[in-house]
Amino acid sequence: MREGQTLPQHLCFMISESLEETPLKEKINYSKGIKVLYSFARKYKKNFLKAIILFIITTVIRLSGPLFIKQIIDVAIKNKDIKYLFIMTFGYLGINIVYFTLNYSSLILLIKNGQNLIYDLKNKIYSHILSLDIDYFSYNNPGKLAARVQSDTTSVYDIFTEISITIFVDIIIFITVFSIMAYHNLELTLLLIPVIISIIILITIFIKKSQKLFIDVRKKIAELTSFLSENLNFMSSIRVFSIEDKINEKLELANREKFLKTVAAEYMAILFFLTIMLFDPISKSVIFSYGGVKVLNSYMTIGTVVMFVLYVGQLFEPLFRFSEYVSTLQKSFAAVERVNQILSVKTNLIDGKKYLDKFDNEIRFSDVWMKYPSSDWILKGISFSLPKGKTVAIVGRTGGGKTTIANLIFRFYDYQKGKITIDGTDIKEINIKSLRKKIGLVQQDMYLFPASLKDNLRLMDLSIDEDKINYAIKTLELEEFYKKHKLDFFIMEKGANLSVGEKQIISITRTLVLDQEIIILDEATSNVDPYTERIITNAVKNVMKHKTMIVIAHRLSTIEKADFIAFLNEGKIVEFGNHKELMELKGCYYNFYRLQL
Repeated sequence: MREGQTLPQHLCFMISESLEETPLKEKINYSKGIKVLYSFARKYKKNFLKAIILFIITTVIRLSGPLFIKQIIDVAIKNKDIKYLFIMTFGYLGINIVYFTLNYSSLILLIKNGQNLIYDLKNKIYSHILSLDIDYFSYNNPGKLAARVQSDTTSVYDIFTEISITIFVDIIIFITVFSIMAYHNLELTLLLIPVIISIIILITIFIKKSQKLFIDVRKKIAELTSFLSENLNFMSSIRVFSIEDKINEKLELANREKFLKTVAAEYMAILFFLTIMLFDPISKSVIFSYGGVKVLNSYMTIGTVVMFVLYVGQLFEPLFRFSEYVSTLQKSFAAVERVNQILSVKTNLIDGKKYLDKFDNEIRFSDVWMKYPSSDWILKGISFSLPKGKTVAIVGRTGGGKTTIANLIFRFYDYQKGKITIDGTDIKEINIKSLRKKIGLVQQDMYLFPASLKDNLRLMDLSIDEDKINYAIKTLELEEFYKKHKLDFFIMEKGANLSVGEKQIISITRTLVLDQEIIILDEATSNVDPYTERIITNAVKNVMKHKTMIVIAHRLSTIEKADFIAFLNEGKIVEFGNHKELMELKGCYYNFYRLQL
């Protein structure tokens, strides 16, 4: 959280006049989308190839059906050959049984591959999101990110199960059926060319006209999901500020916009699909009328006409099916573009290569200057050193840059000028994961996981036994607190069944359980009652005996025993010393302390 960020700002965001997100292009880039899809599917290309081969085999078997029908009519029935009739009939039945068996196997293989691919893709997206800078989450709220991870990957899945291989096989079906029909009667086949061209033109027009509609639908779905997620997270604040009516108005507006966009897209899709379907009876009418005349004049057999009628269904079936898939295809490619947007975001932080195995000497700030994007300088020439085992308290007015110092040590952000070193090594050269593993953090409202108290204290690390947890509790003199809160006590999501003070006590205990060498307390007693403050203050003093600490505080009772106190004013350290020295100085800290008393 940045300096000065408060709850009312979150509420302002929730009831803002629009629900905008980073806009997508109104035209889908299919060539780029195909490249992205290939990068997703490359790992499973052998299995997808197996599925394609199976689909091709089943297609060939299926396409032989009308040839059996032609033989039954033109040969077996015409010649009254019962034996040949039964051979062709059982042959027709046999190829269909084989078709359904192989088709089932190919579909199972395809679904399995698709599920594995989406499983990997979700993990990849989530892992990538975790690697992004903290600043990214200031401009992209969790609801929209959740929608992309969940609903957009589901749309990508549709491509790999319903669409991609089906379209590939449909192309083979169309070419094969057209070739068979042309081989048996080229003249009758050529009559269908205008119908085919008309269908292709309609499909092309529909794709161009509907692109923006389907992108808008995806955006509105993501916005609505995000809106619901954000507001459910702040339900207590909505009730406190009595803004239920305003939230309902915004929800109704968002829901209405989504409804209108979806209906418009579906209306267009239905009109297009029904128009395409009309070409089926038109084509069959042409064959029956033209072929019927040929049969009456003995230029064509009845079996050939029946075969053509059956093949017309199979010839146009790929085109009809494609018309059904166009809307799904557009939604899926829009989802691919959205997923790729996330995966294309690069972190500005460059991870160091040196691993921080242990902390031996000191943390040093040397003329550090820092500002956030689109802000003035937050820190201006900060310099101080913190030896191992000592505590520095950072105090000052709100917005002075106190939390920013903690953000820089964790490398949530990078400074622009100066240097921060740990044991002489620039923290920009230290591996971020190894750096953060050495640093514990206690904030105003620390997140706790929905799990037992024990698992929260050891952060799901099963190698930490109960003896180590009990040692930390005893060291911090928190036995009374943990008599009331047993280690098997289940903590609800976000610690909903605990007070702010109770969560902070658990967070402080956790830092000692995890044995982190550097502890940062960010306003740990700002929102608690005097009794809980006394417990936390006592625990903090006990932590000071064992750890290197940076304490950011408004309430000065927490920091009187600190080895050093830095008073920040407008991004600069204007006073530095211990409590006694700064009180004798009778400057900023002295006045700040007297105000609290």
